[in-house]
Amino acid sequence: MERKPLIDNLETLALQKAPEKAKKVPKFVYRLGEWLICQKELNHIYATLEHLQGEDFAEGMCQMLNVKYEVEGMENIPDEGRFIFVSNHPLGAFDGISYINVFGKKYKGHFKVIVNDLLMYLKTLHPVFLPVNTLGKQKRADMEAVQAAYNDPEMQLMSFPAGFCSRFMNGKIQDVAWKKSVIQQAIESKRDIVPMHFYGRNSITFYAVEWLRRVFGMKFNIGLVLLPWQMVKTSRNKTYGIHIGKPIPWQTFTDKSRSAQEWAQWLREECYKL
Repeated sequence: MERKPLIDNLETLALQKAPEKAKKVPKFVYRLGEWLICQKELNHIYATLEHLQGEDFAEGMCQMLNVKYEVEGMENIPDEGRFIFVSNHPLGAFDGISYINVFGKKYKGHFKVIVNDLLMYLKTLHPVFLPVNTLGKQKRADMEAVQAAYNDPEMQLMSFPAGFCSRFMNGKIQDVAWKKSVIQQAIESKRDIVPMHFYGRNSITFYAVEWLRRVFGMKFNIGLVLLPWQMVKTSRNKTYGIHIGKPIPWQTFTDKSRSAQEWAQWLREECYKL
């Protein structure tokens, strides 16, 4: 049976998602888009590794693109306990893949990452993904799957509370404000939070384009389109750093001196201190 590529035809995909708008887009724009998202390279990687699942696929991607990472602080993670691992999100791709590689091996089938539902086209990572819609209404099935994972006594979870890749803001590359939901879920599920800091960055071009988008008030998230290029081109042959802090008891966040939103920003700063 012929293998189906990861991205067969960008125009066909657009027509399936938003047919009325997609019909108005000139064909040369689709060809440009296929170049920007590194369609050929992504399809080659996927075809080579599609027999792998979850953390094995993540490890295969790291090996194919020669992406390495140095981890500090693994000894801070207790052998017992249920955790929510949180981190900044500077890359938007290989930071998540690196974490899947690290913790997928450690917890062997009991580790999942909460991700943008757009990433569910990567079927090889379905075993470690919990999809959420960051732009619209949540699907009932997705909400139930996330809640079931939080209630699972053996499952370890990871979240990027910013919800988006880091931006260039106030003179430095950093996450946008973190969402309070991570605090609320920690309290509700009685899970301690493990703060982490991922050391890495995308290309200057990526941050410049994103900055211009915000300056001119463009609603279209062009940064999302550029992420495959960052993954395939910019991250290749790079070595990143992962620093893991000590778990923060969930009871910490029940202190009413701060709101859930304020605790989320406090947690963000704690990660950046690592």
